[in-house]
Amino acid sequence: MVFALLPYIALFYVHGYWLMPAYLYRQKKHTYILMLAGLLVVVIALAGFVWHLEGLPSSDASYLRSVTKRIGPAFLFLLISAGVGNFREGVRQDTIRKEKETEHLRTELSFLRTQVNPHFMLNVLNSMVLLARKKSDLLEPVLLELSRLMTYMLYNTENETIFLEDEIGYLRAYIDLQMLRFGGDVTVSLNVPENPGGSRIEPMLLIPLVENAFKHGIGLVNDPLILIDIETPDDKRLVMTVKNKYSPLVRERENKPAGIGLSNLTRRLEMMYPGCYELERTDKLRLDVGESEHWFIIQLNIPLQ
Repeated sequence: MVFALLPYIALFYVHGYWLMPAYLYRQKKHTYILMLAGLLVVVIALAGFVWHLEGLPSSDASYLRSVTKRIGPAFLFLLISAGVGNFREGVRQDTIRKEKETEHLRTELSFLRTQVNPHFMLNVLNSMVLLARKKSDLLEPVLLELSRLMTYMLYNTENETIFLEDEIGYLRAYIDLQMLRFGGDVTVSLNVPENPGGSRIEPMLLIPLVENAFKHGIGLVNDPLILIDIETPDDKRLVMTVKNKYSPLVRERENKPAGIGLSNLTRRLEMMYPGCYELERTDKLRLDVGESEHWFIIQLNIPLQ
């Protein structure tokens, strides 16, 4: 009886695990049909032969009758094999789809991480040209700070997470470079945890908030002031608040509340911290038009790892 089932078992595996993946799912349907027909003929004939040798369905039954009795079971095993094959193909396609989505998100995330404001880089290079023409002693410090920024971008943005201390170091280098550009024209206050410990964070996540403050908090502003505060309550979450004064004239001219950097930041937060982050923006001009000073405040709240 066991030997009589061997042709059906062979049909199940050959069809579901080889014939369907190799031909049907590769759009070779004509070859698939021909090979399936040949496989069925061989399996039915072989099963009929085995059953005839064992005297099934009866000892006096002819070989042809034994063969015809095997057609129904053969198609039953074929249907079961087709169901299993379709299930395996569905799982495979779903795995491929998820891998493509993951790769797409990884590529998008890598792009968003490394997207530094091109205007900032252009301004730095222009400033370096001016310093070189003047043979200023500030050229070397500017080059060193720019080197620190580029090194960080090249070697840390590929990591899924980095130490908060390293991210804060990148912020300091960025601010130092901006201060070399603007000198005493702007006041920046940076308040960070004294000991971030081993807390980890998504790389290049905090810089867009500071970039935005420098971008909108310098031009046509009386006594430009940027306040940056980073806290880590209970070492479980990071709360970063950035405040900058701005000119309503510049805001009206731009006709937009913030640059593309904050849009990219929001996208990254949705990808890395879905449902676990807060990004709040407050425009003092909209709250009190009569204010003599106008402030833009943005606060980020994310979990630490």
